Amino acid sequence: MGDYSGAVAAARAFLEAGFTAAPVQFQNEDPPQTTWPPSPPSPWCYCEMVQLDDRLRGVGLPGNQVWLATGNIAVSVFVPKGYGFADHLALAGQVDTLFRSKTIYNAEPGVALRFWSEQGHGPSIQGGDSKSDDGNWFGAVVVIPFQLFYVK
Repeated sequence: MGDYSGAVAAARAFLEAGFTAAPVQFQNEDPPQTTWPPSPPSPWCYCEMVQLDDRLRGVGLPGNQVWLATGNIAVSVFVPKGYGFADHLALAGQVDTLFRSKTIYNAEPGVALRFWSEQGHGPSIQGGDSKSDDGNWFGAVVVIPFQLFYVK
């Protein structure tokens, strides 16, 4: 039976399989390599998936009701200062394209993880600014809204 934990695992696997342009660090985990951030400085990402709401969506008996969880995946794409903003946006755009209007985690009835594509609710690349205390990194955040339908 699908659940939020399974959806997080599915989203991670989807990102790892579809985005290989830079190493990705995930919430509450050790970095993917011993020298972190990468040295010499090169692009890297930090991925977070946060559930914002969870509510009953359909009728049925307990144990057979459709629920809807919504939230955001935020992939912060960091590049060394001086990397170039156009190249930085192109790298972030790869994450945007990967998730745009996709449905995954839907192998069983009533379960699906959808990445929004409705007007005003699709993935977006949100600006960029220095995100490090030492000022050596420049970051842009790709925000991907999601809907998780599941039965419980």
